[in-house]
Amino acid sequence: MGLLVNKKLIALALTALLAACGGGGGSSSSDSDTSSTDGGSDQGGSGSGGQGTSGQGTSGDDDTPISDNVGTTVVVGDVEVTDLGFASLTAIDVTLPEGMNNAREVYQMAHYIARTDGEQDEEDIDIPIRNYTATCATDTDTPRMFVSTTLSEGSSAADTTYGSVYELQYDPDTSSFEPTGNATILNQCYESHGIAVSANCSTVAVLCNTEYQASERYDVEVDLVEQYGSSWMKMEDNIDLIESRIANEIGLMVATNHGKYIDFFTEHPTLTFDDFLAGLEANFPDTDFGDSPSFSTIKGSDMQEEMEYIITSLSSGDYDDLLQHIRDASYKYNEQIWLLEWESQSLDEVPDAYVVNKMHGGTHLGAQELIRVEDDSQGRSSYGFSVSARVFDGNGSSHYSAGLTVIDRDNWSLDMTSSDNRGWYWACGDGHVINIRSFYNPDSELYGAICTSDWNDWIGSTHGQLGTIAVKMETSSSSTEGRFNHFVPSTSAMVSNGGGHTVVPVDADTNLSLIVSPKYIEDADMVRFLQDEVGVDSSDAGPFDEDCAGYDTTNCFLSYMSYNYWEDDDSFSTITRQGLYSGDALDSSSLTRIGIAKVSSTGSMEGQGFNWLVEDDDCQISDPQLIDLKNGRYLFGYAKFQCISDNLAYNRIYADSGSKRLLVPKAFYVMEVDADLNVLEGPIELPNYGWGGLDEPMYLGDGKVAWTYIKNPTYDNYVSGQQNVWQAMIYHSNSANLD
Repeated sequence: MGLLVNKKLIALALTALLAACGGGGGSSSSDSDTSSTDGGSDQGGSGSGGQGTSGQGTSGDDDTPISDNVGTTVVVGDVEVTDLGFASLTAIDVTLPEGMNNAREVYQMAHYIARTDGEQDEEDIDIPIRNYTATCATDTDTPRMFVSTTLSEGSSAADTTYGSVYELQYDPDTSSFEPTGNATILNQCYESHGIAVSANCSTVAVLCNTEYQASERYDVEVDLVEQYGSSWMKMEDNIDLIESRIANEIGLMVATNHGKYIDFFTEHPTLTFDDFLAGLEANFPDTDFGDSPSFSTIKGSDMQEEMEYIITSLSSGDYDDLLQHIRDASYKYNEQIWLLEWESQSLDEVPDAYVVNKMHGGTHLGAQELIRVEDDSQGRSSYGFSVSARVFDGNGSSHYSAGLTVIDRDNWSLDMTSSDNRGWYWACGDGHVINIRSFYNPDSELYGAICTSDWNDWIGSTHGQLGTIAVKMETSSSSTEGRFNHFVPSTSAMVSNGGGHTVVPVDADTNLSLIVSPKYIEDADMVRFLQDEVGVDSSDAGPFDEDCAGYDTTNCFLSYMSYNYWEDDDSFSTITRQGLYSGDALDSSSLTRIGIAKVSSTGSMEGQGFNWLVEDDDCQISDPQLIDLKNGRYLFGYAKFQCISDNLAYNRIYADSGSKRLLVPKAFYVMEVDADLNVLEGPIELPNYGWGGLDEPMYLGDGKVAWTYIKNPTYDNYVSGQQNVWQAMIYHSNSANLD
């Protein structure tokens, strides 16, 4: 599909417009929508390098960010060009393969300030499932981007979905993308996820989610799990265990797996809750069924007996239908992940298929990313991918953690158990792993992942339940957790207010770790702790974390959090958390911010803390992005969500459709920083462009970053989370033209 305009005219118009985009404009801040900071006189850590009094990292000035400057857009032919002052953004419309809509995100996907079960009915979930991009030929004038997007046959959550891959190529005449026509729909995949491409674009690989025991029905090159995996990795079949649990504890099964099973009752054509209420009240006189009892309120382990009463009261026909409903929902835990690879083939040809995971299925708690390494210093070619992982217990239930799989591409093998292991299948963090993001450092030649869990064994629940943000490297074992970087408020239901987003390598010894988290320690309490326990004069300029590393742990935040636990002393308090589920209104305790820390090649933060580059005293901040521009600069993006000043109920999950405002941003912003986290340009607001909260844009070469997302992605302009025409966007940094 070509652009239906004269390219020479576009080139002339673009040349004039892009030439006008120079300078450092767009970096001033709003007087009415400014951020609250923890102290320090330098923006983003520049200047004196002083650390704010929170002891949790460097903060910015009191007037940065958020900016009210917005980029201005003109349309040249079919290309939208936006002037950002220190950069430009080009965007074109792209029709998805065969004109199909993208699929909706699945129920219970975890975000940093929300989950999609905030929209009670799956039909209400209206944001796109994550899409993935990979770029190649980035050292040429015509780099390319391959996109993995899950498509849907229709607009219902029950409609069949398929994976897809398509290709775009950069057109230097228009400074934007153009579809190449190279595309495919993957009928054997109900979803497609992470994608990787060789540097010269000749080889494309994608992760394909497919069915239970699919490798026994379709041709695959190698089943890597059966050939090389541990016994846990081969656990694909829990059908017998599900049947055992149906027989022995069906009431508990339905009450504690409420989201999967309760729609049998709520959508039943004849059953009503009033049919059972009198009997429930008579048989359970000590149970408070509330003012408006319903099927939806009978949930949790404490309601096991009540749910068993309802189930045993069903007619034989309804009982049989319920069993089939449970089986239909539960057997989907049995799934496989394949790696599909096209080598010197067009995408519509049949790819080679490799079975690479049998521990995945059911609830999606994290993303599935794929990375390709073509040839390291030892001559090794490999793939690495991260995924939420499941192990079944004797009742057909399961436990979630997450794995990092490293595939030897030269002989198609795995090694997760020897002393020379690469990757691990389990235990990225304590508890359930809510999010996992893989990365590869080309200088240290190590894969790793950043994980967010819903628990930690280090300080337990001393300060309320806290999930862990940890970095774990490929050489770790499947029985050890990663290195703790931070904590975030969390629950055992895998609901977290914050989390780790990605890790970006700087050199062999340094990576940048990007997280979302609320503030957890009051400034005055941190100052008192530093003075009384660590012996640091907080009035002095300069970071405290090296002193804290000598005192206890790697940085002041972790030292503070561990003090009460190890010393059995509650002298140093934490901010009382607003309930993670809901509240009358959003308040300051649940405002989130975005920080970046330098971590070592092993994931340790020794001598370093987080720089809180974006925070606001009114609004939640989330959906961060950090991409290396490979010229000493990094593109940093973020989004603003609901605000205290909105004066709306704080419905975080299990809420009405108003919870969409926690999943759809009000606005997206970009800025440029350096490796020391000095703010070089921005921030500036994008005029109704954005990205998926779990997506990651990719470097396209020469100061360019590329991604694709739905049109009209901001809350006020949101049309639908399912569209068949998306936008493909390219950020062009003016720094590419600097000497």
